[in-house]
Parts: sequence; C-alpha cells; structure tokens
Amino acid sequence: RDYVANVSHEMRTPLTAMRALVEPLADGMVAAEPDRRRYYSMLLSEITRLTRLINDMLELSRLQAGTVSMNKTAVPLRSLLEDVAAKYGGVAEEAGIRLSTPYREHPDHTVLTNRDRIEQILFILLDNAVKYTPAGGCITLDSGLDPAAGKAWIRVEDTGIGIAVEDLPHVFERFYKADKSRRPTSGTGLGLSIAREILDALGEDITVESTPGRGTAFRFSLALAETEEAT
Repeated sequence: RDYVANVSHEMRTPLTAMRALVEPLADGMVAAEPDRRRYYSMLLSEITRLTRLINDMLELSRLQAGTVSMNKTAVPLRSLLEDVAAKYGGVAEEAGIRLSTPYREHPDHTVLTNRDRIEQILFILLDNAVKYTPAGGCITLDSGLDPAAGKAWIRVEDTGIGIAVEDLPHVFERFYKADKSRRPTSGTGLGLSIAREILDALGEDITVESTPGRGTAFRFSLALAETEEAT
C-alpha cells in the first residue's frame, strides 16, 4: 500500500504540471512564440522527469525480482575509477564543486565485480553528492583495502548539507527524497534503493555516515579477484 501510494504521489506531480502546461497551449492562450517555446521546454522537462521515474521503478522491480544479470569479471579498480572521474569531472566543475581523487595515491587492486553496475552505483552516489553540495564544496572519490574483511572498498564523500541522524536508517528506502531532510528537487528518490539492490545482488555491503551541515560519506565493498587474494 505504501509503495503504491508513493508511486501515485511521485507520478501525479509531473502529470499535474504537464496538464497545466498543455491546457493553455491547446486553448490557444499562449500566443507569443517565445512563450510557446518556454512552455514546450518546461513540458519536455516534465516528460523527461516522468520517463526517468518509470525507468527507475522498472529497474528496481527487475533487481528485486532477481532477473538482472550480474556477470562478474576481474576489474582493475583504478581503471574503473579513472573512467568515472573522467566522465563526471565536468559535471562537478559546472556545479562549482571540486572532485578530489586520492585513490590515485594508493596501490591499485583488482576486484571481481560487474564493471557497468559499479559505474552505475558511482554515478548515483556522485549525482546525489553534486545535488546536495553547495558551490565551492568538494567531493572525494577514494578507494582502499580492508584487510580484516579481505575486500576492497570505494568511498564517495561530500561536504554538503548532510543527513539528520534520525533519517540515516532510511536513506536506502524508496522515494527517500520526500523526507524532510532532503531537498524536494530533481531525481526520483530511487537511486540509493537501486544502488543497494545492485550491491545485494553482487554480495556486497554499503554504509553511510553523515553530519548535518558538514557532509555525507557512502562506502561500499568489492570482492578481491583471486589473484589479489593469493597475494
């Protein structure tokens, strides 16, 4: 019931906005061409938002049903992070945020995982970090080794607005963005749920630490490849 109620709420918002834009266009009330172009632009934005929501819901449903392939291969960790940093560095720069990459100073490791899915998780975490970090802030992308667990890890940390202590246990729940501690802006509120489902399917863990007003850090584990374990 809660899921259906949340889905209905999330879908109603863009649909209501689309109707409010289409009706004056259909009635001929928007006569000036610049105004029509502005209406069309806003309409396209709402359609994109609705499409993203539907795609995320389908993705989450497939993950929870166990129908998504999670083929694992040996992946050099630094190579993976370099690709992500190269793709996302421009996004951070446009937002006026510095992307710090201390993983470059650490030894490289080979992990056994699904490279595409790990990139997807990192884009989700980095996207959230950019949304909730003011211009002039910093996002850190780092990696390392946890000898006690016998696994590697990746950390995405920001200097953003942080998450309230009472909300931390709920950050991986569906539609978490509707909670009071987050800004009700763009996004579907399903990203972190998708990230956790992917890591569950890969047999990995993800944790979060946050201090309101100072920032948030997400860290997840990755299995080492057999060559790493042997050393």
